[in-house]
Amino acid sequence: MAAAVEMRGVTLVRRTQEELHYDLKRTALSFVRGRSRGVRRRTVIDRIDLRIEHGEKIGVIGPNGSGKTTVLKLIAGVLRPTQGTVAVEGSVSPLIEIGVGFDPDLNLVDNVVYYGVLMGHDEGVVREHVDAILDFAELAPIREQPTKTLSSGMSARLAFAIATEFRPDILLLDEVLAVGDERFRRKCAARIEHFWDAKSTIVLVSHDLVYISRSCDRVIWMDGGQVHFDGAASEGVERYLDSIPSINGFTRGVQLIELASSSKQGQIAVRGTSPTEQGLQIFLIRDGLRHWIHKDEFYERTGYVWNDLIHVSDAVILEVPEGEPIS
Repeated sequence: MAAAVEMRGVTLVRRTQEELHYDLKRTALSFVRGRSRGVRRRTVIDRIDLRIEHGEKIGVIGPNGSGKTTVLKLIAGVLRPTQGTVAVEGSVSPLIEIGVGFDPDLNLVDNVVYYGVLMGHDEGVVREHVDAILDFAELAPIREQPTKTLSSGMSARLAFAIATEFRPDILLLDEVLAVGDERFRRKCAARIEHFWDAKSTIVLVSHDLVYISRSCDRVIWMDGGQVHFDGAASEGVERYLDSIPSINGFTRGVQLIELASSSKQGQIAVRGTSPTEQGLQIFLIRDGLRHWIHKDEFYERTGYVWNDLIHVSDAVILEVPEGEPIS
C-alpha cells in the first residue's frame, strides 16, 4: 500500500530573502559600476527521505529556520523540490499560512466559497457549510462585509474555520493553536481533536513540545534543513531539549542589552531554557528592547542559524523591556 506521504531525496534551494529584495535599479547600478554579483542561494531542505503512513500522527520540531514549515509546503504542493520527489496519496488540507488566499474586496460569504474551492472542495458543498463556518469563526453578524475590513486575527479565525470544516485525508498544521485569544485557541484545539483518530493523517509543526509528546506517535526533529531524528515522540522531544545549551554567565537583562550594543551587528538573538511557551520563544535584542521573532522568514532574511542563538534564563530575558514583534 502506498504511503500517505513519501519524500525521496528531496532538496530545496531558494534565493535568499535579501536577494529577492535586491531591486532592479540597484542591480543596474551595480552592473554599470562593475560590481555585479551572482545570485545568492540557500539550501533550505537538504536530501530528505521521509515516509508517513496513513493514519499516523507526526510532530515536526526544531529551531526556527530549520525547515519545518518548508516540509509542510512541499507536502502541500505549495513548493516544488529542486531535486527529488514528493508523492502524496489523498486529499490535503494545509493550515500553514492561514488567511493567505482571501480576496480583500469580496465579502465574507464569497470568500468562504472562494477559499473552500481553492482547497479542492465542490462549490455547492462549500455553500451548504457557509453558515456553520461563519458561526464557528464568530463572524456571522458581519457576513456581508468585505474581507479587507477584518483584522488579521479575524482572518485567521475564518481561514481556520473553513479548513477544518471538512475532513481531509491529510491535515497539515503549522502552529494553528496560536489562532486568536485563549478562549478561541481552546475552541480550535477541541475541533482538531475530532481529527485525532485512525482515519486522518496529521503532520503538526509546533513549539508546544508538551502537546506534541502527548498527542503524536512520532517526532521528526529538523535541524539545518535535514532530519536530525525520526522516531518515538517522547524520545525525540527529550533529545531535542537536551540539545539546547545553556549559558549561565548572564544574570541580569542589562547584560544582554550591553552585549547586543557592543556586538558587530548591534543585536543578538536569545532564547530561554525552560520547556514552556515562554522558553521556546526567540527574541532579538537591539536598542535596549527585546523583540519576539515569530516568522521563519526572519532567519532566511538575516542568515541567523541555531548556533547563533544565546540560551539564557527566561527570567533574565524578561528583564529586557518589550519591543514590537518581528516578522
